[in-house]
Amino acid sequence: MISKYLRTRKKDDQVVVFHELHPDPIYCSLEKWKQFVLGQKVDDVFVDGLKSRRLLIDRDVDDQAEFDAVSARLQRKHCQVGTLYLMTAQGCNFNCGYCFVPELARKFGESMLTEENTIAGINLWYEHLKVAHDPNVEYFVIFYGGEPLLNKAVIEKSLPYLKKMKSISGLPGRLNLMIVTNGLLVDDSIISMCREHGIMVVVSLDGTRPVHDSLRVDTLGNGTYDAVITAIKKLVASGIRTFGSVTITPQNINRLGEVSDHLAELGVEKIGYNFIKGRKLIELVGKDGVDQYCEQAAKAVLEYSRSHKFGSEYQLEKKIRAFNEQDFFPHDCTCYGSQLVIQPDGQISNCPFFKAGLGHVNEVGKDFRIWNQPLVREWRKRLPLYNQGFSNNDAKALCGAGCAWSSEELYGDILAVDKISRIFGEEVFNELIWSKH
Repeated sequence: MISKYLRTRKKDDQVVVFHELHPDPIYCSLEKWKQFVLGQKVDDVFVDGLKSRRLLIDRDVDDQAEFDAVSARLQRKHCQVGTLYLMTAQGCNFNCGYCFVPELARKFGESMLTEENTIAGINLWYEHLKVAHDPNVEYFVIFYGGEPLLNKAVIEKSLPYLKKMKSISGLPGRLNLMIVTNGLLVDDSIISMCREHGIMVVVSLDGTRPVHDSLRVDTLGNGTYDAVITAIKKLVASGIRTFGSVTITPQNINRLGEVSDHLAELGVEKIGYNFIKGRKLIELVGKDGVDQYCEQAAKAVLEYSRSHKFGSEYQLEKKIRAFNEQDFFPHDCTCYGSQLVIQPDGQISNCPFFKAGLGHVNEVGKDFRIWNQPLVREWRKRLPLYNQGFSNNDAKALCGAGCAWSSEELYGDILAVDKISRIFGEEVFNELIWSKH
């Protein structure tokens, strides 16, 4: 019998057949597919291909077993806490037009993460890793903000402790350290620290001077392009692994190739694009412009990645790897149990931008697990495997759940489908499902 998860797409006189939960495509002519549907004899190779992909099954319960296996694998993936975010500073020395950090700082205060809370956060992360550690996974400690370098002293004090924990096998061997910065405070001492501890640095640049300075300004409203370019050049010249972070704005949405060329000339190693989130998106494009921005931004990233010298952009690269390695349902965000966030005031969250109030890092105890929190379990209902918004979406295996915080801000519903994530996933899926033909 035919699996209820069998899906097809047609192009000219060709048909691609695939399993919705793990799309390993099989191709045939339209004529052969019509013969199969009508119950006429087709070659054994084609039939065996359908059986091996579990598109032909013996009983209805086989489909349920397949769903349960995929679900169990996804749950295990989201109980692997691969990232620790140390939010060293609530405030920022920039006032970018699309950023919500200044609003958070005004609401909650420009607090700084203390050394005590930083060490407690590292120790709590270690407790998670003792329960679930995969030697094949790359792990990350990310110093984040606001602007993390506003709290340089705590970063410096935490690095020897991280090194010590790694040396006594307390932390994974494949441990990456990263700072995400606007670049303004990058100086010789920061470069020396990054070189000594092998820290990767992500710097935000949105394009050439007029494009970048249109929204990325300092607290006095001055453009920041020159400071950012100086920082990137210093980092690259010093041998620091440097990455570019680009927010897709109305000013650069049709110029991503130009932005990426600019970053390539500066010598950055890889580029990642960010979509504007939450109410800031409405402020910039208007409520009626949200859908257009979502579609335009998703397609712009894919178009850029088809031809650019960097190869695949970071988000696209994850989806390509998931498709090629048959490791489906990649997440756009790891806030569904795969990251631990220590906020500047010591509170724990699953999301850097959401004040979840899950407890203070010095008070929750060693048995605290981010993946068991009721909030995280509720957010997991957004995942395309379970979300009714994806029930008729045959590309769900490559669609991530997107940003729950943004969906709440935009639509007032934590379970609302993140339109950018859905559109981007669908565009990538259609490209890849035909790429093996």
